Amino acid sequence: CDFQPVPYESGIAAGFQVDKTLLIFGTVEKKAKRFNVNLLRRNGDIALHFNPRFDEKAVIRNALAANEWGNEEREGKMPFEKGVGFDLAIKNESYAFQVSVMTFSSRFSSRFQIFVNGERFTSFAHRSDP
Repeated sequence: CDFQPVPYESGIAAGFQVDKTLLIFGTVEKKAKRFNVNLLRRNGDIALHFNPRFDEKAVIRNALAANEWGNEEREGKMPFEKGVGFDLAIKNESYAFQVSVMTFSSRFSSRFQIFVNGERFTSFAHRSDP
């Protein structure tokens, strides 16, 4: 496990294929108001903008296509705590991202899923081809 300074940007060698999961381990700084994870497409679009905002007690999900932001999604609880480590998993499914914050292991289904500290947090429907 490599520790990287932020901001951090890296490519995914074969691209973020359907049924693959991206794992991110981190700790939110105590002074942070927000942070984000952006899944960028080769053309500069943002397939998934995942943006926990402590100042709003919300986690924003969105996408950017042709320099136009889509409609924000912000329902759900704030699963992150300042100064506390987290495991974030984003699974690319055929029709959406599934996002979870998790501790160690979780089960996934088909789309972008987001897990935070072991619990399924949300999904985010694809707004372009996965």
